[in-house]
Amino acid sequence: MSRQPHINYRVAPHGQFKLLQEIEELVPGAMVYGKTHHRRRVRLKNAAPEQVGEMTSCEIYAPLHAAWLVEGILARYGLASTASQSDIGDITGWSNAPNDRDHLESAGRRHTNRLVTSGELRSHVLEIATPYQFMGVEWAHTRPWVMNVWSCGAGKTLGTLMAALSHSGPILVVCPAKARHVWWSQVQEYTHIKPFRVRPVSEQRKKDQTLDEYVYECSTKNQRPFVILGAESLADNISIARSVAPEVLILDEIHTHGSRKRWTAIQEADGGVSFERRKTAASGRAGSKVDRENRAVAAMDLSRMSSLKLRIGLTATPLDDGRPRRLWSQLDLLTPGGFSHSYSNFAHRYCAARPGQFGGLDDSGASHLPELKARCSFFVHEVPYSESHAALPDTRVQVVYLSSTELNRAERWSDKQTFGQALKGIVKETKTNPLAKERVVEARLAEACSRKRKYVVSEAIEGLKGGGKVAIFTARRRETELWEHDLRRALKRGDEALGEVPVWMAHGGIPESDRDMMVDAFRESTGPCCLIATGQSVGTGVDGMQTADLAIFAMLPWKPGDFVQWKGRFDRLGGSATLLKVVVASGTYDERVVEILVDKFGPIESFLKADELSGLGEKLLGMEDTESLVKSIISKLEVT
Repeated sequence: MSRQPHINYRVAPHGQFKLLQEIEELVPGAMVYGKTHHRRRVRLKNAAPEQVGEMTSCEIYAPLHAAWLVEGILARYGLASTASQSDIGDITGWSNAPNDRDHLESAGRRHTNRLVTSGELRSHVLEIATPYQFMGVEWAHTRPWVMNVWSCGAGKTLGTLMAALSHSGPILVVCPAKARHVWWSQVQEYTHIKPFRVRPVSEQRKKDQTLDEYVYECSTKNQRPFVILGAESLADNISIARSVAPEVLILDEIHTHGSRKRWTAIQEADGGVSFERRKTAASGRAGSKVDRENRAVAAMDLSRMSSLKLRIGLTATPLDDGRPRRLWSQLDLLTPGGFSHSYSNFAHRYCAARPGQFGGLDDSGASHLPELKARCSFFVHEVPYSESHAALPDTRVQVVYLSSTELNRAERWSDKQTFGQALKGIVKETKTNPLAKERVVEARLAEACSRKRKYVVSEAIEGLKGGGKVAIFTARRRETELWEHDLRRALKRGDEALGEVPVWMAHGGIPESDRDMMVDAFRESTGPCCLIATGQSVGTGVDGMQTADLAIFAMLPWKPGDFVQWKGRFDRLGGSATLLKVVVASGTYDERVVEILVDKFGPIESFLKADELSGLGEKLLGMEDTESLVKSIISKLEVT
């Protein structure tokens, strides 16, 4: 694309005209204009000395991808500025005006029709695609970067496939490992393209087709390569990703790919940028801090490949912890350098950053949100819940608040200790071992779960007796195993029919292929069955849970974004009216988790509405009734 969106910076020069003139030389594509007392607008580099002397203000137009350079220069010399968007050519911000939407939809339908005619897209897509999916096709066709902020279950995979195919060349998908199966199956369902999954070394077999063989096969069949790669193995397979030379890069669940501390940017004398990367090898332990940082560095390298013509990011929760600080890594992957190569610059501008109490940077705040929304409006395509799920049956949400009774009392910590005895020992240990403080939290959470175990099992059995499909979500592997054990034992004690009910358990310790089989079996089952899983293992990027009749959140996640993702597994296209029960134990750490959720809630629905939702958490915290508080959280998650 020859023309790109620009950011317009209004600056009071304070006599530093020479610096402002040099910006055009330092920043590729930047233009600096000055305004005189007579409101005359003159290009600064072409202005006569007497015109420069009359200038009262200056305007700097910087391409979005180079805006970080302008911001860095102005900050370095202490020049204050205000920023606003500037529409250039056919690149405009998102508009919900009926005429604009109609234009996008009709143009998207034309692109989709051509894909069907060419034989890449299956014809039934024209019948099942939604208006906003057609709009997304045209949206991606007119810009080099796209961020699809669509609700869980809104059809992001199909919409992104349609958008990606509107561009020519190889396609590379980087997604959570548990979502590879979804992408692989849906590519075959909606297109005539044969995709390729890059398997971890531990799952590879000698008979498996290699990537080189796949690429050669594509060339003989005149088919574009479509490669699916798990994000967890991206650091180890970066050379494979580069060998694909993709023109379209899809980053599924983009909020999981980045890190604010993954590299140091170094500006070279010629204006280029190099990166001082973390050299630590992957620890080998999935989910470790070092492992995540190495993956983030690899994602950064990949997003800067010269072959890329289109980058698409997908997420339902761009602010999964309710803070703007989570945005920078996502924006940087889509628009490399567009929001500064330095996270510190972003944090000071949009996160109200200040020195932390114990050193470092406190970036938990928010600032200049209207400006941030204006900059993001060029490439963010947001579909509200009310639009994407208008035709779906509502997920009924019920909050169950368990009081402390004999039926709901906590089981023993172990055969030899009660929870009270165990906690006394752990608290005593913290006086000599500060690391033991984490064990106090673990023990408190385990106590809360123990209080709920009998109730959750009894509710699951009632659901199974009625012939329903039951899903139980937890937050920890240990509790998943305990609930699975208790449910199986209770089923064996019941009638013979219930003893044959299939019960599956999924967590991070179970191979991905086995988890995929469990989800498929759950989706295809026509009789009663139960899946007990951690939200981390099947709560994101997994399709098939929407067929559940009863879903129980036996534990609440700590991030509101995780709650939205978990709930989104049951609130999807092709689903039924699921009854969702959220179980909270009074007088336990469950109440603390509720407070954390509320505190982080803020702009979780959409960062485009962040200023409208600010202060919501504080209002909810003012409630005295904890049960009402929890119910309010659930209801607010439906706000669009």
